[in-house]
Amino acid sequence: MAGKANTATTPTTQQSHTHGFYLNKLPPLFILPTHLQPEEVCAIEERVCKFGGRLTLDATEARLFLGRLAQKKRAAFDLRARDVWTEEAILPTWRAAGGSGGGSSDAQRSSSSSEPVRKRRKVSASTAVEEGALSLTASESEADSGPAEDGDENVTDVTKNYWPDLTEFIVVLKLAWLDACIKKDTLVPFQPYTIYAAKIVPKPSSSQTSPKALASEGITYIKATPEQPSPSASALSSPSRLRTTTTTAAPTTILERARLEAESSGQAQASTSSTTAYPGRRRFGDHRSQPYQKSSSPVSPRSQRPKLHRTTTSELEELADHPLPPLPDWATGPYASYACCRSTPMNTPNAAFIAQLIKIRDSRILTLDEIGVRAYSTSIASVSAYPHIITHYSELTRLPGCQEKIARLWDEWQHSASSDSERHIATVQQLDADEDLAVLRLFWNIWGVGADTARKFYFEHGWKDLDDVVEFGWAALTRVQQIGVKFYEEFLVPIPRAEVEEINEVILRHARRVLGVTNGEHGTPRDVEAVIVGGYRRGKEQCGDVDVILSHRDEAKTKDLVVEVVRSLEAEGWVTHTLSLHTTTSDRGQATLPFRAQGHKGHGFDSLDKALCVWQDPNLGPETTSEGASSSAVAGGAGQKNPNIHRRVDIIVSTWRTVGCAVLGWSGGTTFQRDIRRFVNKVHGWKFDSSGVRDRGSGRVLDLEAPRARKHEKGDDEGVMMDDADTWMDRERRLMEGLGIGFRPPSQRCTG
Repeated sequence: MAGKANTATTPTTQQSHTHGFYLNKLPPLFILPTHLQPEEVCAIEERVCKFGGRLTLDATEARLFLGRLAQKKRAAFDLRARDVWTEEAILPTWRAAGGSGGGSSDAQRSSSSSEPVRKRRKVSASTAVEEGALSLTASESEADSGPAEDGDENVTDVTKNYWPDLTEFIVVLKLAWLDACIKKDTLVPFQPYTIYAAKIVPKPSSSQTSPKALASEGITYIKATPEQPSPSASALSSPSRLRTTTTTAAPTTILERARLEAESSGQAQASTSSTTAYPGRRRFGDHRSQPYQKSSSPVSPRSQRPKLHRTTTSELEELADHPLPPLPDWATGPYASYACCRSTPMNTPNAAFIAQLIKIRDSRILTLDEIGVRAYSTSIASVSAYPHIITHYSELTRLPGCQEKIARLWDEWQHSASSDSERHIATVQQLDADEDLAVLRLFWNIWGVGADTARKFYFEHGWKDLDDVVEFGWAALTRVQQIGVKFYEEFLVPIPRAEVEEINEVILRHARRVLGVTNGEHGTPRDVEAVIVGGYRRGKEQCGDVDVILSHRDEAKTKDLVVEVVRSLEAEGWVTHTLSLHTTTSDRGQATLPFRAQGHKGHGFDSLDKALCVWQDPNLGPETTSEGASSSAVAGGAGQKNPNIHRRVDIIVSTWRTVGCAVLGWSGGTTFQRDIRRFVNKVHGWKFDSSGVRDRGSGRVLDLEAPRARKHEKGDDEGVMMDDADTWMDRERRLMEGLGIGFRPPSQRCTG
């Protein structure tokens, strides 16, 4: 094996070294790069070569593997990724060469060894190699020729220092074995450092090894740029083939197609022969982070093809007797596609079907399919706003943003069972069962980790759970991500509305203290305003985090206010960690974000001063002082550990002249906010974000919140009446009317 071209051969003589041990008698070695930096791999390879080890670059040639691993399953996975297929087995052991006196040497022989018991004799190290036992050290090989006079105990120790015949077996050892050998200047027994011992088995058939398809109907992802045809399903199953561009020719004859169809028809599940493949397996070279691509393999007869809706005579008669409900007004007209121009309640009559669509959309997020995310988000918002229970396929095709694809999914869901709780979509079931997506969802739920970072954790670094993140990547995480991992379970616990209101009261109290607002000024124009936004304002009973906007009519008092408020909360123990503190608006003089801002890319809907905090109630007992701090039960006062749960809290500060923009920008659902920006850009040529509105043509700031004359209504007295109420709610209403989308309460902005 060492004679192959891609095997790094090393000197096997001992004349050029002065060490007490050599690796030249060991089988070919391979360094597993998992959890190792490239420079670490190079350093380990140099050490192996320094001591005469036969280093190979082809994992299929190696019989001895070294790596920074801890689990058998991970070792087997890494071997399989390099086209080395194994199954766990007991290694065959061999009687020590040169053993004498006692039968303990024979007792070491494994029952799995097929070689008959031989008569004990003294042999040299080279003879032992021929018999399948490799001597560990040069000094021990010399000692083997002498009599063994130390009794059975020493014979057993010597036996442990012999390698079994690894012709059909492999051993994965910890890197600590190499370190121990170098430290002791001798080859130490490998058994204590064994991670995985297995027998090499033939590679299973392609139908057993091809990656599972994550979807079937309508879940095929295609890159925007054309590519060469992807490998067939059998080629994708081999990690070594993933590194090449060779494709397998599809069958061209009728007999070949018939044979493949007959083989695939015997599979238990259609997903094993699906027409889509998921090449994003971990550490599979350049394919590890690629999106889905259509496979060039033949279409299996059991694959789920797009279903056509078949209208029966009974359906037509049913439609004639019970016509479809009329379309709502928002579903027609030039602005029908904008979710911000229609009311979307929190509770929709089609919530069960929408929940299925949300799962598909989330899978698109995790696979970085931005087009799919936008398409499903638009469909979800449209179905959520529909006021009737959908009873027919044609109802969906009439709605904006819902094409035949969504209608087919509904038809499948509707006819899968008799009740909403039992209905399902096959595609969603596959997504729920997919192991890769389960790991991605786990990482995606970490605070500060987006879909792209979650994919890097899994596909590039090979991490599969939070323990892997902590053990192998803690130092590389940002501070926000470290806190997200530390309080992972706590952040997943929803926050009830009552607790959200309590947190808001504490923030308001500290803001008043910082600004010097007296008790007599509470509720007056001199008071600071605190508005709870986010899911709470839309009517959610339980929230994932708390978003609070602070504002004051005196613009001078909102400059750098977020810094002072957070400092006050930290001093009293409410904020345990300040993960992010932005003074973007204060730094530009509290002006609206420029149209072409230099160095301000990716603000999205928000560029305000804000702080991302970790919140914890410091009160351990029921009795608290008027300032909210416990007199004798404050955490840390008596050295007690605070048992209260940690929460995520965002504190945002806005100037009063644009408080309507801030409240609007932080109160709607994601699709609602997206469509506001689309609408004002398309219809008016404006740019909207939470700091204000600008004309894209002139760059001029538009004040749509200022008092203005009311529209004259029938029955009103003659004269001009002003809409000059100066509350944040009135400013938000005037803003929405000025944008042209019309005012609707926050409870009607639940687009998801």
